[in-house]
Amino acid sequence: MVLRPTPMSRIVLVGLKMDEDRLLSFLHDRGVVQVEPLSKEALAHLTPERAGEEHRRLAEEHLRFKALVAALPEVPVPERRHFADIPALLRAASQVTVDEQVRALKREEDALLTDSKSVEDDLRLVREYAFFPEDLSLLTARNLLSFFGEAAPDRYSSFRDEVASLSNEVLFVEQAWPRSVRFVLAVPRSKADAFGRVAQKHSVHLTAAPQLQGTPQQLAPRLERRLKEIGEKLATVHERLRSISLQWYTTILPIEEQLQVEARKADVHGRLAGQKSAFALEGFVPSPEVPRLREELERVAGGRTQLYEQPAGQDAPTLMRNPKGANVYEFFIRFFSLPVSNEIDPTMIFAVVFPFFFGLMIGDAGYAAFILAVCLWMIWRIGNPKAGRTYVPRFLVNFTTMVMPPPAMKQLAKCLVPGCIIGLFIGVGFDAYFGFSLGQITGGAFDFALWPGHNGLPGQVAYIAKLLLLSIYIGLAVVTLGLIFGAINKAFHHETKHVVAKVAWIIIAWGITLLGLSLIHHTYPGSWLITPNNPSANALAFQPFQYALIGLTLLAVVVMIATEGGLAAIELPSIVSHVLSYARLVGILLASVILAYVINLIAVIGSATQPAMVTHGVAFAIFGFILVLVGAVFNIVVGVFEPGIQGARLMYVEYFSKFYTGNGKPFKPFGGHRSFTLPQHTGRAVPAPASGASATTSPAPRTPGPT
Repeated sequence: MVLRPTPMSRIVLVGLKMDEDRLLSFLHDRGVVQVEPLSKEALAHLTPERAGEEHRRLAEEHLRFKALVAALPEVPVPERRHFADIPALLRAASQVTVDEQVRALKREEDALLTDSKSVEDDLRLVREYAFFPEDLSLLTARNLLSFFGEAAPDRYSSFRDEVASLSNEVLFVEQAWPRSVRFVLAVPRSKADAFGRVAQKHSVHLTAAPQLQGTPQQLAPRLERRLKEIGEKLATVHERLRSISLQWYTTILPIEEQLQVEARKADVHGRLAGQKSAFALEGFVPSPEVPRLREELERVAGGRTQLYEQPAGQDAPTLMRNPKGANVYEFFIRFFSLPVSNEIDPTMIFAVVFPFFFGLMIGDAGYAAFILAVCLWMIWRIGNPKAGRTYVPRFLVNFTTMVMPPPAMKQLAKCLVPGCIIGLFIGVGFDAYFGFSLGQITGGAFDFALWPGHNGLPGQVAYIAKLLLLSIYIGLAVVTLGLIFGAINKAFHHETKHVVAKVAWIIIAWGITLLGLSLIHHTYPGSWLITPNNPSANALAFQPFQYALIGLTLLAVVVMIATEGGLAAIELPSIVSHVLSYARLVGILLASVILAYVINLIAVIGSATQPAMVTHGVAFAIFGFILVLVGAVFNIVVGVFEPGIQGARLMYVEYFSKFYTGNGKPFKPFGGHRSFTLPQHTGRAVPAPASGASATTSPAPRTPGPT
């Protein structure tokens, strides 16, 4: 069912000890069972299994091979390898004897990299402070503290004066640059504390002078030669590592992957229990997978297993399976809270409603098209990190990645694409392009407006009354849908009284909203009617429809109080506020539209009483262009954050609060993907993928499906 997480079953698997390792390998590769600790009832008849010497040795070998894979350069692995059992795996591992060679080369590499970094730092300082004419060894006297420093000119002058006042034994050698002053400074050690306070006071950047012999002009060539020598030695070390990798990597990587599989199996092993010749395992499996899993277990174990299926219960994990396209909105659901396994999954409704909210709040074809282009670029760029250089400022990249990691950013961009497309169509309907009207600019030659502006005002302002009314009905529909889902959830749990209460809340929401609308605007059907004979229009007469509405609403209030208690009446104002809260859809739309309209009016369009800035000369025209550009950038930023945040907020607060419990536990099946080894219950060699993806990290468990 699309609107509910995948149903779960709790299974109990009983098998023979002789098949345990084979069955665990199969379950690992199948990836559909979340293994759980055995229940108290089962443990009353079985003994928990303990890790033995074999598991300890596997753990040690896994650490050893993990280090080897990290140390050696990658080379392609032409085919997958098969290990029949654990003894065969340990025999293969014992034949790898390059550990000491690799460790020695890595130690040498680390030492060379440390030396290279030290020489690079010294060379940079020598080049930057080449104006110092003396031998640097003079700066390493026993009674002196010596520093290389850099400071802004205004800070440097005050810093120098204050340091000079501390002692007459201070050495200053300086060179002025356009935006800074570089200097070499030596002070007596006896004045070290006072000098440190002065440097901190003036925020002067200092680096300890390197302990080198020779002038900067003499040292620079020496350090360059030293750096070249280190680079040649590093190249030799890397070549030796690559030579070892060419010989051993295709052997080491499959063994490391199989050891990783065995490590996962060892983690699960502690959750099993058994007797002398049998073992038992409990876990959760998606219900549609149970029949197929039973058949495959029979085939793998030769009919020597029993699989028992039980109701999942309240503690079942949650697996969401939404259609492609809608599943990207699971990002928002997980961010809020994962649904429990037996309640409504709101992803599909979120995938329909959120883009509409987002597009309506943008309401401008120009802004929507720009945000759409940025989202598509982000999806492409994050999915192709090696596509080439980007010209986005580095500080902006650092800021965005600090706020949200690239995978989450890509997911968010996918979520915004449908909303941008809807905003594009709505903007064309309102004839709004970055706050301008295409019909006005072209003199009506190109006018696609379905809801055109009037008297120079944008269409969104001209239709504000209808937009507000639309937002109220949208709010009423979404709140009603939330209450319906709440009633369905309660029906699943056979809580009839609460189902009746949810229906009563629906009647209350519709009754109060319709009465309120008829009071505000008397021209709607079934509204309050102004008495024609009363010229002051103060006397109001009820129609039969209103009597029925009021009576039904009051009856619903009584039913709600009877089913949920008197304190539930406190929530009556909230049902109205939740419906009215959807008026923010129009509020955010108008804020952006009016800001763009006012800026464009001042800078470009003008009015009968106030000509536009572009008509007052070149300087004003340039300033007007900058004003329009800044306003557009601001509106684009607001167009991303405000519709996104407020659209999600309307769903989280006014919609989810009517039915959503959350706090579900994610389904985490036992298993992982194999890239370089074959399952232990098969023996056929097949080509393996290139080793570009590192096998040193644990791949995420696959969602249940065909292996």
